[in-house]
Amino acid sequence: MAASDEWEEVHLTPNGWVDGSYKHDFGNRVEEPMPTDAVLTIRRHVYVGAIGAEAKVTETETPRIEDKAKIAELRLKFGRPTFSC
Repeated sequence: MAASDEWEEVHLTPNGWVDGSYKHDFGNRVEEPMPTDAVLTIRRHVYVGAIGAEAKVTETETPRIEDKAKIAELRLKFGRPTFSC
């Protein structure tokens, strides 16, 4: 059993970053609908195999539109998202 295994999603929209679904330790999975105008989703996964072990953090990006220039423009405008885990 892992000491910690949690994840969360954020969605980039024309109005900025929007929090999405998540699963934090000792809590239930919470499903949030993806905004209809999302252009990019980032899922951050934080895993700690044992107490005292270093956390393994991975981020997976899923484009929601094909317009890479639009995604780049919005990323420049709103910067990196913040995550709680």
